[in-house]
Amino acid sequence: MLMNDMGDNSRERLASRIWWNAAMLVGTLSAMVALGSAAAATIPGVGVAMRVASGALAVVGAVGVWAAVRVHRSRSGKLLALALACALGSMAALLALRSAA
Repeated sequence: MLMNDMGDNSRERLASRIWWNAAMLVGTLSAMVALGSAAAATIPGVGVAMRVASGALAVVGAVGVWAAVRVHRSRSGKLLALALACALGSMAALLALRSAA
């Protein structure tokens, strides 16, 4: 008999921990993008187009943070995909903008 097989729903706790870790990873990435984009929008000497694009990416990062919070509460795979797409897509766009500037 396994030590963890004592009727304490260890599989449920494991699933909860996996959703928590996934939400934290995606939320952290989105928060980094949102803060980085907001900081890039406030740097002096940057053009107006770069400020507008960085502001838009900050909003996308904030949507990713919102989706990550909702993922933890609802355990929705679609919201997890949305949060991950917001984080990775805006990160790639921000890198492309910075390399082009």
